[in-house]
Amino acid sequence: MPPSRSIRLVTFDLYDTLIEINPPRWERLRQALASEGIAGDPLRLREADRIAEDYYTVENGARPIRDRAADERIAFRVEHMRRWLAAAGLPDDEATTRRVRARYVSEFEEMPDHHHFRLFDDVMPALLKLRAAGIRTALISNADEDVTVIALHFAFADRMDVIVTSALVGYEKPDPRTFRAALDPLGVAPAEALHVGDQPKSDVAGARGVGMQTALIDRYGRFADHDGRRVASLTELADQVLAG
Repeated sequence: MPPSRSIRLVTFDLYDTLIEINPPRWERLRQALASEGIAGDPLRLREADRIAEDYYTVENGARPIRDRAADERIAFRVEHMRRWLAAAGLPDDEATTRRVRARYVSEFEEMPDHHHFRLFDDVMPALLKLRAAGIRTALISNADEDVTVIALHFAFADRMDVIVTSALVGYEKPDPRTFRAALDPLGVAPAEALHVGDQPKSDVAGARGVGMQTALIDRYGRFADHDGRRVASLTELADQVLAG
């Protein structure tokens, strides 16, 4: 069912909704595995990534990873990788997991975070369509630090009325207060807003919990079993919103 014409605000998740790691996580993992002499099928790694990300979302929502002690953070990261490997049917013993993870993260340590990402091609056209129609837009991210620098880097900061970072407001999606941090300053009722993100357990469940309309963005066709609105691109979403 398309969104209602009454939508006054569209809020966006950041990672895997507006930007993604370049190349994608599963391709980076394939390369890390190859460095260890392990063959990984990119399609299986992409599907297994969903299971690993669900684990991350549930754990982070229960207790933010950034708030844990250093040894707990490391243990969590290793377990996240282990689950990813196991879901892909690959060796997941601790020694292998730690070696593969070290390969996977080594490149990330050489440059600022935002230089590892790319902006999806549909982001700017979708934002321009929505804002030209008088619909407000906001960013809501479960990030460990202020994402304004990333929004500035990719030149969409001035197309957002509000930028909410969970590390700054103190709440993680799916906590309803995270969404309220965007709704309340703009004076928009939840029923008049729609949130779009790539995570059913944080984006969709959280936005529904506060009374917002939702859309799951499924760029890689991994959520055919989703029980709500699902779009393949942000331009598709913008067209639905404008069509009413």
